[in-house]
Amino acid sequence: MRSENRSLSFTLVLSLLIAGVSSHAQTLNTTTTLAVETGNNTSAANSFAAQTNGNLGASNISKVPLNSLLYPGSNTLLWAHFMAWFGQSSHMNVGYTSNDPAQVHNQVTDAMSRGLSAFMEDWYGSNKTMENNTALALKAEAESRGGQFFFGLVYDGGALSSCNSTAGCDLTQQAIQDLTYAYNTFETSPAYVQLNGRPVVMFFTPDRYGTLNWPLITSSVPGNPLFIFQSSSGFTHASSSGSFAWVQIDTTNANNWEQSYLDNFFTTTQSYPAEYGWAAMYKGFNDTLASWGKNRIMNQNCGQTWLNTFNEANQYWSSGKPLEALQLVTWNDYEEGSELETGIDNCVKLAATVSGTSLSWSLTSGTESTIDHYTVFISTDGQNLMSLGDVASGTHSLDLSGANLSAGNYSLFVKAVGRPLLTNNMSAAVLYTLAASSGSGSGSNGSTGSSGSTGSGSGTSGGTTVSPDIALALSPSSVSVTQGQAASLGLSVTPESGFQGAVSFTCSNLPANAQCSFAPASLNVSGAAATTTISISTGALTVGALRSNPDMPMLRWLGTGAFGLAGLVLTGRKRRRALLTTTAACVLIVAALAACGGTVQKSASATPITPPSSTGQSATVTPRGNYQIIVTATSGSISHTTTVSLAVQ
Repeated sequence: MRSENRSLSFTLVLSLLIAGVSSHAQTLNTTTTLAVETGNNTSAANSFAAQTNGNLGASNISKVPLNSLLYPGSNTLLWAHFMAWFGQSSHMNVGYTSNDPAQVHNQVTDAMSRGLSAFMEDWYGSNKTMENNTALALKAEAESRGGQFFFGLVYDGGALSSCNSTAGCDLTQQAIQDLTYAYNTFETSPAYVQLNGRPVVMFFTPDRYGTLNWPLITSSVPGNPLFIFQSSSGFTHASSSGSFAWVQIDTTNANNWEQSYLDNFFTTTQSYPAEYGWAAMYKGFNDTLASWGKNRIMNQNCGQTWLNTFNEANQYWSSGKPLEALQLVTWNDYEEGSELETGIDNCVKLAATVSGTSLSWSLTSGTESTIDHYTVFISTDGQNLMSLGDVASGTHSLDLSGANLSAGNYSLFVKAVGRPLLTNNMSAAVLYTLAASSGSGSGSNGSTGSSGSTGSGSGTSGGTTVSPDIALALSPSSVSVTQGQAASLGLSVTPESGFQGAVSFTCSNLPANAQCSFAPASLNVSGAAATTTISISTGALTVGALRSNPDMPMLRWLGTGAFGLAGLVLTGRKRRRALLTTTAACVLIVAALAACGGTVQKSASATPITPPSSTGQSATVTPRGNYQIIVTATSGSISHTTTVSLAVQ
């Protein structure tokens, strides 16, 4: 099991073992290896080594969902700024070629595993072959994901550099040519990022060579795209539909993470409710290795810069005033030291020791605030591992006496699982020797000498009477689903000490609008293990929730074409009536909207529609988040529980 997925909780493991679940010391069920738990689990090249600008080498990083860094109940959609130029001599060697479809596939898979929904590629027009081919590969990959991942373009002002140095070349006409190509080639894709049926084009310093004729660009470019500019001034830029924040550098203080810039942007965003605003989160910045570098540095401070940017956003948004979307700066800009592909170093190191039956550990560097939880592993060969469960951050010990182990020599490891995108760190192995016992009461069922409860009833082991019982095992113990989807997993029930009887099941601690069922609903267990299938269904947005609502500023995915609903839609900006422009959308929501067509209006004249809930969510949607669902198996007076870790994306 993956340590990040919070499989079987430590308290559950102990409660099952101490309750006398098994009449025998357990055999280690190794499900992972030391190499897997410490090796590269990112899309970065295995050959990529740490750099002096703060970029980590290929690392083992936390895949705890990114949304967990935001306020409770966050449904914020996250995407990352994506660089597309590696593999050519004008850029540093990072171990892969950006336009390789296999690499793009790996990057999208990796991004989705962290909770990202889209890449916005820094694009230089069709004349930049590498970047354009990468965009084509990204388009194909996003389209293959069945509406689960999207892509968009950030038109970089560098696309105009050749025109600027060519006599007689018109910058505005060059921009129109590039943006027309972008619409015809990319923006008609069902996987392209859309807001209310309009494709989104972001701009990165497009006026660097002189102010362009934006009214002419707006009237000439097809597709009626939304133009999104940069920083607080972007809200008032000509032809603007909104703006995005970016990392800013204080050249006099490398430890300044620019809280004042973020505060200003967040405040300005809320002052323009009829426009779109993207928050920005970043780990730091360092362009000392870039050929264009200007020695601009923002220190990462062992992950604190990263956490600070999220904490700052949480001061402005909440479940009652939700943050619609944010952009991570950046996915893979290795040359400016802002890349997140290899993760973020939290500088954590830990040491573990054993005294008697108590395993303890402590941090030798780093801070507890960067750790999500700990996972304890046990092994007989030092390579193949079994998890003994997760331990909450802030707790630094585990009592091994309830682990019901056979006599022998073991290696114990403690893994500090970082908060999202921060590094995971494994302790060195600690030797744990468990001597054989006479079974006079201290051993679990009298078998090994490790402490455990004794039972009463039929059956004996080592002179201790044991009762008929059952043991539960999940496969898998953690699942991840998208809102509206269902997850299935197996629950096996093994009879012990002569147990025979019917076992029934229930679920509790379910998230809102989720349901749990069992097939079959009960098992007759006798002699051998029997299995039931658990189905956990989650609620999705209803059509009614997609209606424009001034009190419901949330992003929603809505699309057209080959994948049906597969594009990005923003509904309910304050004082905005979100009209959907595509025929497919009209067919789907004709019962919810009075008309279809036109463009998004930046107007205060929209007719309010009462939201289905005070948080602006559909009454049937299951909120995104991580949940611990308790499954109970009951047979007469016997009752045991196990926990399913459910991640709703």
